[in-house]
Amino acid sequence: MKLWAHWLNAVMQLRSSCSRCRTFLWFITCVAGMSVRIDLLGITSIVRAFGLQESCYDRILDFFHGSGLNLEKLTTIWTRTVLKIFPKALKVNGRLLLVGDGIKIPKEGKKMPAVKGIHQESESNSKPSFIMGHSFQAVGILAGGLLNTVFAVPLVSRIHEGIVFSNRDKRTLLGQLLPPRGG
Repeated sequence: MKLWAHWLNAVMQLRSSCSRCRTFLWFITCVAGMSVRIDLLGITSIVRAFGLQESCYDRILDFFHGSGLNLEKLTTIWTRTVLKIFPKALKVNGRLLLVGDGIKIPKEGKKMPAVKGIHQESESNSKPSFIMGHSFQAVGILAGGLLNTVFAVPLVSRIHEGIVFSNRDKRTLLGQLLPPRGG
């Protein structure tokens, strides 16, 4: 139970990223559901994990499609919260050590947002050079654990390669992942 108290303390700090209390309660439900689910079947997993009524499926779907959660504000607050929770994050020359990773996931939908042709690097001849799909990128910090171990704490993950807001945007992939300065 003590672990859930720490979990709730961290999540409560994200309240100001939601425009309404109801939005925040659905946010908590979704994050908790993703923490305890035993399968990866999307919203159905969350509903099943908590034994929620069928009507909750539509409410959670509305939450994900709604505008009540400010994603940029959430990212900024989460980053600050992580730095408070893990004050001994690894640093090199006084700067936080960030790690990044990505994955390309094939998609077959014709009208899915951000689906585009992506070059796929592979040593296998059986895989095509290009796929239609999403490219997810993530950035985290390295925090120290027990017995001189290190683990990554995720800060942000986004779909990239496919979302073009402006042809004038010259930021690198890392620059797109990180929240704006001063935010």
